[in-house]
Amino acid sequence: MASESLIKALAETLEDLSLSYFRLFCSKLLREDLLRNRQSTVSALMADRDFTGITDLLVSTFTEDGALSVAVKILRQINCNFLAHSLVMAAGGQSFMPGFSGITLPEAHHECSISKQHPVDSWKDYLIHDVSDVEPMLDELLTKGVIEQESFDKISALPTSEDKMRELLDGHLKTVGDKDIFYNIIKKWLPKITDQGPRMILQSAVVDRHMSHMPFAPAIKIGRTIRVNLLTSEISSVGEWIKAEPEVNCGCRGCSNLQEKVSFRYQFGSWEEHMERLETMHYIPAGPLLDITVIAGKLDQAYLPHWICTEDNPTILGKFAVLHIDACGDVVEPVSEVTPSHVKLSQPIFSPRGVLMRAGFRVKINCKVLIYKTNKAFLTLHVYLIPRDPGLQQTIKNKELSSGYKIIQKPYPEKSLKMRERYILTADMDHAEIYPEKLKLIYEGGDPNFFEVFIENPDSHFQLTLRHESETVWTCAIRKDDYNDTGDIQVIYDKELARLRPKLVEKVSNVLIKQLLDDLLEDGVLNDGEKDSILQESCTSADRARCLIDMVRKKGREASRKIFTRLQSRDPTLSAELGLPSGLLV
Repeated sequence: MASESLIKALAETLEDLSLSYFRLFCSKLLREDLLRNRQSTVSALMADRDFTGITDLLVSTFTEDGALSVAVKILRQINCNFLAHSLVMAAGGQSFMPGFSGITLPEAHHECSISKQHPVDSWKDYLIHDVSDVEPMLDELLTKGVIEQESFDKISALPTSEDKMRELLDGHLKTVGDKDIFYNIIKKWLPKITDQGPRMILQSAVVDRHMSHMPFAPAIKIGRTIRVNLLTSEISSVGEWIKAEPEVNCGCRGCSNLQEKVSFRYQFGSWEEHMERLETMHYIPAGPLLDITVIAGKLDQAYLPHWICTEDNPTILGKFAVLHIDACGDVVEPVSEVTPSHVKLSQPIFSPRGVLMRAGFRVKINCKVLIYKTNKAFLTLHVYLIPRDPGLQQTIKNKELSSGYKIIQKPYPEKSLKMRERYILTADMDHAEIYPEKLKLIYEGGDPNFFEVFIENPDSHFQLTLRHESETVWTCAIRKDDYNDTGDIQVIYDKELARLRPKLVEKVSNVLIKQLLDDLLEDGVLNDGEKDSILQESCTSADRARCLIDMVRKKGREASRKIFTRLQSRDPTLSAELGLPSGLLV
């Protein structure tokens, strides 16, 4: 095949992709070894939708035959099988239609899989008359960028399923790529929506028999899988990497021989900077934002955690998606499977990712209740109601600990709670004050609201109860030991400072030391002469830290308490790492 013809065929194939799938194609292209260092080039071509430029890059990097092979491989990875088939046919290769022969329709022979007409066009009449539930398909088409919100609203407003399908097929699947995506949706939904006998059924045995003789047919992979557990993942700060070497196993029963060690690291991130874009795309976060990097080995599947309750409303399974963030921009991708706690990604590209849920649907979520005791004169609690997001939880923890507040650990709600509903918190003490009166359960990425509980001089245990309308959804007991310091806690401060002296000498910086000196001067712990002597007589940060710690220890327990308090305020992350006493009065 001549170069000009190949370039034309490749460019036309890429042009048939929707914008989101073109971005996904470019993103996977960057995973090819020879293009890993061409990120800026690929990103610029993707931003300009320069199909010829991407094609030229493929040919110049991989040669003509290699460019065709890479393009077909990536098209198959993103489930654009008909486009891959058409490209091979245009290149003069043998016909293949993986999966297309797996659907049996009346009067629709398997030869349709090698005709130039797309199966969606061949089966138009059957789709119009036999499909009774079009809405789930529309949801996925909107998720994948095939149709816009305006088209979605127009089709959804039509009175019958026949009218909806006819409108969709006649005016909204504009390219071969759009039809290819729709075909993959049909394959998933047909077993669920046919209730009129064997007119439309998936026959996997037929697929397997035909696929084994086809070029480019997928191999059966023994895939390695990771599953990030939302309930047990603990982090000390947002953005900190956690290394893991999980137990992995293949997808085949009875297989226990692992030839390749797999290790990876991950970190939780914040949704805050992405919330505005998600709103314009009509999505809400449905799980934590995760950045995963594979260190050794290869993973063919990944399970990302979500906090949506799927048991009460199985229809929402089609509303899930995953946001993929990389140099090529944000791409919303479909999921291949949804479990009660995770969504499955096959052949994942690892970059910042998070589970999404289509906005506009009432869902229940799994929540946490976080309680912090302030250091105010009278008992004041901050009570947060949030999704089970470790990143958001750590953001709250950093904010509260930086003010010297103390966490009160209590069990989380066992029941899933309705999003966008208002909840009431009460305390069984007559003189307790709680504001606001009601709190709406929504996802707030940066500065979530909370209940403030104020009780002047409590002298007994009391109970907090969370209610939705008349139903109790969570309750806990706050005991005197939770809010009173037992004994004279000051007796530990000077000893604790001595115990932590080696770590403090190692970890505190010159900048932090100067800040602490200013703080302790303001508190009256040090005078100007003492501050200057530490700065002038010691050159290194370690020497200054030793002088400062020893000088404060000699001044007694109260002085030791104050340096702890100031350190918590200046560097809550270091304070948490060292395990400093929390809840100290300024």
